[in-house]
Amino acid sequence: MAVAQSDESLNTDRPDQSEGVYTLPKGQFQVENGLVFSKEEGFDNLMLRYGLITNTEIRLEANFDVKTPDFSSTVFSVKQRLWQSERYLPSVSLIGYGQYSKGEGKAYTFDACLAFESVLADEFSLAYSLSSVQQFEGYNFTTELNYTPTSKFWGFVEYYATYQPHYAPLHNIDVGIAYFLKPNLQLDLSGGRTLFQPEANYFIGVGVGYLFK
Repeated sequence: MAVAQSDESLNTDRPDQSEGVYTLPKGQFQVENGLVFSKEEGFDNLMLRYGLITNTEIRLEANFDVKTPDFSSTVFSVKQRLWQSERYLPSVSLIGYGQYSKGEGKAYTFDACLAFESVLADEFSLAYSLSSVQQFEGYNFTTELNYTPTSKFWGFVEYYATYQPHYAPLHNIDVGIAYFLKPNLQLDLSGGRTLFQPEANYFIGVGVGYLFK
């Protein structure tokens, strides 16, 4: 989520693909969980976040295959807020990742992401990020337009792509909405598809986020 909120309310990094610039205040703990289903796959994504010090949070993320009692990857990351938005300058955060993955390829990888957010108007913001993948062998790019008409609801539309050597780029688009049952409890729904493929792959996701105060 790239929508600016107070430290007393929830601000998640789901259900979109873009990394948000927001970091949890010191001592706060947050849980985010979601299910994503496509024609052939289903995953449960769990993220635990903790505000370590001012402008710095640590995170543990795990992805589980819902068809088997096994996980596909575990990621430990640190997010550092570098710059708070001023006038025409965007907010900026840096995220460092250490990942363990099962299957083919490298078991352990280390990557990084730069995340940005620009406030366009009272109800609109633009989030965008650039991150490395597979030990800096490729990269992900995301850009997302957020709309927040009220304090209880927000929505987004997003384009994201993956570029890796020896492979055709993977282009995707998704949309989503989130609703706050309480300032510290969010429910979300999202869906999307691949672009420029002979056969499009569609997916849908549902999730929840909870901030412990």
